[in-house]
Amino acid sequence: MEQIAEVPALKQALFWMNLYRELLAVDESALHRMRALLLEDSARKRGEAFYDPDVELLVAEIERVRSRHAHWHSLVERLVHSGTEPSKSAIR
Repeated sequence: MEQIAEVPALKQALFWMNLYRELLAVDESALHRMRALLLEDSARKRGEAFYDPDVELLVAEIERVRSRHAHWHSLVERLVHSGTEPSKSAIR
């Protein structure tokens, strides 16, 4: 009976783990692009250092999303090892 109750929990954990993985990819891509644009802008201004608070905010957001992803990934691992293993394609 316990395994049956864990299947919805596993599906929910997989949903959130995958969602946070996708968010992390988008945020990291945005950060990479922002840094590239800042470097281009800095080069045009003859090497002047340029600070953008949005970069700092995005880095903090990435750390928060990375933490949430780790939480859900850990839960998926625990549920899988408890005997409710999903199909291999469900965990990416």
